[in-house]
Amino acid sequence: MAEAFDNPLERYQIMDPLGRGGSGHTFRAVDRATSQQVAIKVLSLRDVGGDWKRFDLFEREVAVLRTLDHPGIPRFLDSYSSEGTGDFFLVMELCDGRSLRQHLAEGKRLSAARLRALLDQGLTILEYLHGLSPPVIHRDIKPANLVLDVEGRLRLVDFGGVKRAAHQDGGTTVIGTFGYMAPEQLHGEAGPATDLYALGATIVALHAGTEADQLPHDGLRIDLAALSLPPPLEPVLRHMLEPDPRERVRSVAEVRRLLDAPARERRPTPVSPTRMVEPPVAEPPTTALAVTSGLRSLARVPAPLSVLVWLLSAIGAGGLTVFQVVLLPLIVAIARQFSRNEPATERARLEGNLAQLEATVGEARRSLSYVAKETHPIRDER
Repeated sequence: MAEAFDNPLERYQIMDPLGRGGSGHTFRAVDRATSQQVAIKVLSLRDVGGDWKRFDLFEREVAVLRTLDHPGIPRFLDSYSSEGTGDFFLVMELCDGRSLRQHLAEGKRLSAARLRALLDQGLTILEYLHGLSPPVIHRDIKPANLVLDVEGRLRLVDFGGVKRAAHQDGGTTVIGTFGYMAPEQLHGEAGPATDLYALGATIVALHAGTEADQLPHDGLRIDLAALSLPPPLEPVLRHMLEPDPRERVRSVAEVRRLLDAPARERRPTPVSPTRMVEPPVAEPPTTALAVTSGLRSLARVPAPLSVLVWLLSAIGAGGLTVFQVVLLPLIVAIARQFSRNEPATERARLEGNLAQLEATVGEARRSLSYVAKETHPIRDER
C-alpha cells in the first residue's frame, strides 16, 4: 500500500542532477509514495534576480505540460512550492535514456535509415504539438532536448521555452539555442515553421557529428552541399532550413509530403498564389528582382554607351558574386565567433545586421547582373 504524504516537500526525495536550463535545474528524484523515479525541475527565486521572465517561463511550462498527453512528451505529475525557501517545483515523468547530444559527443555518424527514423519520430511529436488549438511551439529543439529512452522511443524534453502560438511574448528575451534556432526567433517570432527548422538543424548536426553552430555556412544558410547528406533527405532538409520563414515548409504534413514524393517533386507548397517557385538553375531568376524604372533605363542606353555600361555592370556583378560566395561567409563566421560571449541582445542585433548585409549584397548583385544581361553587346535585338 502506497504511503500517503500530505507535504510534497517530504514526498519527493531529490537525487542526482540531470541538466540545467534557462528556467531551472532538473534532477532525478524518487516519489516516496509510489517508489517510482521521477524528474523534478526546480526554480529558485534566489537565481531569478531581477529577471522575472524566467519565472514567467517556468509558470508557462507548468501550465502547458498539464494539458499535454503524448508518449513522446514527459507526463506532468505534480507541482508545488516552498514558501520558506522561495523554490518552485515541477514534477514530471522521468525520460530515462540517452540524449542525442551524447551521440554527438561520441562522434558517432548515423546511417541514412537511422536519421530518417529520428526525423519521423520528431515529426510525430511536432504533429501533435502543432495540431493543438492554439498550437504549442517548443522553441528549443536540439540534440540535448531529444532523448532516446530504453525502448528506443524519441522523447522531447525541457519545455522551458514553450509558448502558445496565439500568445505574444513581447520584450527582448531570445528563446532558443544558437545554431538550432530559426532566424526569426532573434526578433521574438515563433511558429510551427520555427520548430521544423530546429528539427532539421538537429538531423543535419547528427549527420555531421557536430553541434549546429559549428556547421559550415553560406551566408545565413547552413551549407548543406558541403555535408554530403543522404540524397533522399537532402532536398527535404533544405526546405526545412530555409532562413526565410516565407520560403520554408510550414507544417509537418508538408514535410511528410516531401519525404514521400519522388525527388523531382520535392518542392514546398506555395505560401500564396504570388509566391515564386525556384527553377532548377544555379542563379536566381532575374524575374525575382524588382526591376525599377531606373534599372530599365540604365539597361537600355544606346550604343556605344551600352558597351561601357555592360562592361562596368559585368565587372561589378562578378566582384559582388566573389564577395558573396567567398568573403561574406568568412565575415559572418568571424563576426559570430567574436560575438559568442556577448549578451543575447547584442548577438541578436548582430544577426539582424548580417541578414541585412546579405540581403543588400544579393540585391546589388542581381541588379548589376540584370543590367549586364540587358546591355550585352551581342544580345538579340528585338
